[in-house]
Amino acid sequence: MDEQPKLFNTSRRQVLAGLGAVGLASAGAGLGTTAYFSDTESFSGNSLQAGRLDLMLDYKATYDGPNGVELIGQAPTAEQMLEQYGDEMDGPLTWEQRADLDFSCNTEGLINGEAMPVFGLDDVKPGDYGEVTMSFHICDNPAHVYFRGLVYDDLDNDLSEPEALVDQNGLDAGELAENIDVRMWYDENCSNTYDENTGSADVLIVQDISGSMEYSQNGGVISDGQGGTTTKLAVAKTAIEAFGDEVFGNPAQDIEVGLFTFGNENYIGDDTPPGDDVGIALAPTDDETLFESNVAAIEPAALGVGGTALGVAVREANDFLQANLRAGAQPVMIVLTDGEQFDSVVDELAEANEAKSEGTEIVMVDINDPGDGEPQLLKDMAGSTVTAPGDGDGTDYYQSADGDFATAAIDILDSILATILEAEGVLFEGTLAEFGAFAENGVKLDPVPLLGDDVSSDVCFRPGTHCVAFEWSVDPMVGNEIQTDSVKFDFDFAAVQCRHNDEPVNPFGQSA
Repeated sequence: MDEQPKLFNTSRRQVLAGLGAVGLASAGAGLGTTAYFSDTESFSGNSLQAGRLDLMLDYKATYDGPNGVELIGQAPTAEQMLEQYGDEMDGPLTWEQRADLDFSCNTEGLINGEAMPVFGLDDVKPGDYGEVTMSFHICDNPAHVYFRGLVYDDLDNDLSEPEALVDQNGLDAGELAENIDVRMWYDENCSNTYDENTGSADVLIVQDISGSMEYSQNGGVISDGQGGTTTKLAVAKTAIEAFGDEVFGNPAQDIEVGLFTFGNENYIGDDTPPGDDVGIALAPTDDETLFESNVAAIEPAALGVGGTALGVAVREANDFLQANLRAGAQPVMIVLTDGEQFDSVVDELAEANEAKSEGTEIVMVDINDPGDGEPQLLKDMAGSTVTAPGDGDGTDYYQSADGDFATAAIDILDSILATILEAEGVLFEGTLAEFGAFAENGVKLDPVPLLGDDVSSDVCFRPGTHCVAFEWSVDPMVGNEIQTDSVKFDFDFAAVQCRHNDEPVNPFGQSA
């Protein structure tokens, strides 16, 4: 028999005897109690429950054929989306607006388990075009995501007399897959179009000249980082000069820069009161000397002139930028401010969202120490997509308030270049036949083109909505050899747990 473990090396009899001695001693001392000191601690109610990893899909497909461009299918339907999200805005939601809502995973109409066709066309002609944007929804937990594309049943069906004269394969195989050009890409904005970007930008620097940027009694005097002091406006001017040096020092980049100042509602652009004409409204230009002279001329509003009209400034600056925008150029506003609107009732975020809806990217430069000002408001205002209060994630937001702030100009320029020069990431480009060979065993989707280089994990998609798109077109130069030919293709998505899974296995048949 195995020997039982011993606790404290004390027998039961010894324990009882010891307790008896304590009891007698207590009674002899006249304490008059029989209770013992005691204490109870516990960790109660412990439970474990498995989490959820669910993958859901939706899509919107268009076809440019005999009736021109037309919507041929979407899920959820427009009616379902309007019923569930109609309170968010007036009228039916656009695809981009729907993606911005991030589709909660209980949205009615999402595809969850059932297979269905997107295209079912039986009269395709040379020159026809189709596109489908597919968004996949990761519910609750981060995931690795895989995509598979299958191309099959590439058939001749029969040989009409015109086809028989040119078809070298006879009835052995169809020629349609090899004469359909396709492209699949990471659709960052779920726009149903491949955004190649224009390669040019018109930038308007919107500079706050209100009292809080300059005067000590208004909080405008700050440390210069060297033991002395400077002003927020001086720091801003240095940053603008550094930005100009970067732009004009790279003439191969098609960027023009302008300047627009603001204070209170009477100091917007160059519209300032008589006798206090310190405002500037310079349209984007490629003239370095003109730009530098305007930067040097920036002055604060007069001491005692109160108010900061940030919302009005964004609205008027965007109107000015749009009115002076070159054809094809990306509009960008860089707003330098301490972010505290005063004596103005215009909604800053609403004006920023309106500008973004018109295509303007907004870079917010927050000249404040950490914790000062209204950083979340400026984060909400920044970026290129409409944002709800509190949802701004810091995209296109920069913050600092010391003498080294000019170095942020390099980061800002890089951000603009990434917007105007980098097209959306292409996953595949070639013929439909080549696409089948590329994707038949599954490919692992990359989260970086959709989430950005600063993703917390470079291998996983976060919970939320992510779009990829696929377009096809029949070569307009192809002739009778594709008459009556047909081809089928499938799209499959799979999500695999991310946590504790650094080397996931491709569920479609090959290792990642």
